[in-house]
Amino acid sequence: MPAKAKPVQKRAAKKIQKRRRTVKELPTKLDYWAIAVKEIYETCRRNGMDESLALAFAMDRSSWPDWAIDPTDPIRKIGWEDGEEDV
Repeated sequence: MPAKAKPVQKRAAKKIQKRRRTVKELPTKLDYWAIAVKEIYETCRRNGMDESLALAFAMDRSSWPDWAIDPTDPIRKIGWEDGEEDV
């Protein structure tokens, strides 16, 4: 009686992980607005407001305090322009 042959197991191919490229972008006005809305909403909820009142307060920018987010351009330019260099 011949010996039974064992079934051949295939090796799983290794997946090659691709390097993740991260691009560092400056935050936009929309990013600042979204962060401020989220923080105000969470603060209102933490202090006892129901969901609808907290959402209404967060979405109405005129009801925010002045210090919550700067009403002017939140993205300030660096002190030097492209044409200027340190000598």
